[in-house]
Amino acid sequence: MYNVTFEVKEPAEKEKMAAWIQEELKGELSVSGHRRNPLTITIVEITKLFDWVKIHRLKKHHQNCIIFPLIEPSMLKTSPLALEMKLQTMLVKPVKKHTFIKSIKKVLTSAGNESAIITNYGDMTKTYKQGNSELLPFQEAFLRRLLRAEVKSEEELFAARPYFPDHSVPNTVCFIQGFIHNQPRETASNAPMLIQTAFKDAFSAIGVLPSFLAYKKHLLMLIQVPHGYTSLQHFQEGEETFLRATDELKETNGIHLFTGVGSICREPLMLSQSYREARKARRTPHYNRLSLRYYEEITKNPLITSCTHYIAENCQSDLTTRQVANQINISVPYFCRLFKKETGRSFVEYVTFVRLQRAVWMLRHTDKTIEQIAEELGFNTPNYFSSTFKKYVGITPSEYRMTDEILFV
Repeated sequence: MYNVTFEVKEPAEKEKMAAWIQEELKGELSVSGHRRNPLTITIVEITKLFDWVKIHRLKKHHQNCIIFPLIEPSMLKTSPLALEMKLQTMLVKPVKKHTFIKSIKKVLTSAGNESAIITNYGDMTKTYKQGNSELLPFQEAFLRRLLRAEVKSEEELFAARPYFPDHSVPNTVCFIQGFIHNQPRETASNAPMLIQTAFKDAFSAIGVLPSFLAYKKHLLMLIQVPHGYTSLQHFQEGEETFLRATDELKETNGIHLFTGVGSICREPLMLSQSYREARKARRTPHYNRLSLRYYEEITKNPLITSCTHYIAENCQSDLTTRQVANQINISVPYFCRLFKKETGRSFVEYVTFVRLQRAVWMLRHTDKTIEQIAEELGFNTPNYFSSTFKKYVGITPSEYRMTDEILFV
């Protein structure tokens, strides 16, 4: 039986992982503070460069000891050292339970000593070749840094290349949010996994293997749009696949999704731009369809941009076309034509949708009655507000209030 030891500074971190072992692997592992057992797994926290030296010495003097480095995010730039030392896996703080248990189980189901169960980091490509889009710890942490624009140099990208074969590096970000309606609590709790499985299966069928990064209130789906296309909306097969999966989730599981899509970034260092664009697209009134919005469809005309900002700030007022046209000193007829061309919506439709976006937030986060919300947002009557809301969202305000917002972590 394997013995697990911890070289972790924070007692709470050690206790958390020990508790996971007790919950999931009781009888298969023991936890202690020594390495007397020849079959030992040691979790070593990496907070400074010298910790890698400690791992090197540990491998040298305890050849049968399997080492899992537990890396602080600030030390991710040193993680290629794990590749050089042929370590089986890495854990990145904050470590997730399913990742930790999965790594341990891989050791338990492998025969022989460490050399027999070492995972070659080149095998990471198999994750994608076999159609499995689950990210390995380093991949997830590195992509999060990439999206935050924390990866600054080509050298860092080059160091990470063994973890990201060319065909698996994403170039487009989809920003997904949603709610679940009229479903049992169990379905609501399983919604994040149902969503990921639906998109993974749908896109895998056309040779596109998505990966996912979960945040509390949104999910990022990262895909590689094939060369030859300038946007997901021009990749017709990809767009149809996305819409089909979205519709099936709604019909089968009551999951309503709303997605913003960033532009294609052929340079990995620019992926953070696609992320920012996707987030902005998600929060901008749609040009064509409610469920899928593209950054490319957002107007870049400075006159209309000025108007949309004005509408967003004054949507609770009694706005008129003349009032807004006066903000940019153009005639009302010309303003109406230009506004429709740039936004895909008439002025009245656009203002209505901005007000409904505000209504969605108020329904979810305040205790105001539907009558109060309707009056505050400038709808003539509660009935008109309810019918307009249902036209765009698909359900009434009172039904929306009973939905569950999807939390992805």
